[in-house]
Amino acid sequence: MSASQRSPTLPTGLRIEQKPPGLIITVLWRNMASWALLPLALVAAGIPVMLVLKTRELPWNHPIQSLPAIFGIVALIFAFVVIQRLVNATQIVVTPERIRISHGPLPWRRPVEVASATIRRIEVRPYRWRYNGREVVHHHLWVVHRDGTETCLLERDATEEQSSHLCEEVQRVLGAGVENGAAKPAAKREWPQKSKEDAKGAGGVASR
Repeated sequence: MSASQRSPTLPTGLRIEQKPPGLIITVLWRNMASWALLPLALVAAGIPVMLVLKTRELPWNHPIQSLPAIFGIVALIFAFVVIQRLVNATQIVVTPERIRISHGPLPWRRPVEVASATIRRIEVRPYRWRYNGREVVHHHLWVVHRDGTETCLLERDATEEQSSHLCEEVQRVLGAGVENGAAKPAAKREWPQKSKEDAKGAGGVASR
């Protein structure tokens, strides 16, 4: 196999497993930002404990006694979100009959199933955003349905080459009935050459 035919290296936390009759794409939620949030979650969990110790001498009906409960609820929600980002993964199972998207092991959105008969096209779309004053472009995978609705299949920090490879793999499993919208390089635009008479005429008009 030549170098040009090899599959591109996928981003960290994204893997493809060929499992007949289709394939499984696994996307880990965990990244550097998730680990950076972990100390904040520990601090947030310590705040309600500290408030309980500070307010234990106050009467139970004192208004400040509600603060530990409020901060405790906020800390629990924040800790759950951080743990979710550390342990969860999105699994996309592609078979000739359907695409199934699920998240776990901690609860998140309901699993989504898309019948292949409803899919018209798999597309790679650029997503642009600014980071530290420079533009960053990532490419996401979208499903365009025959009724015109759309579903985001894969939202990950992937390059055009990586997303196009994923698009081709999914389209290969779904079959020829689904259009392949893998990103392609923009065509080079050719400008018509002007004749000497056209150039002279244009110069004459401009000089009037």
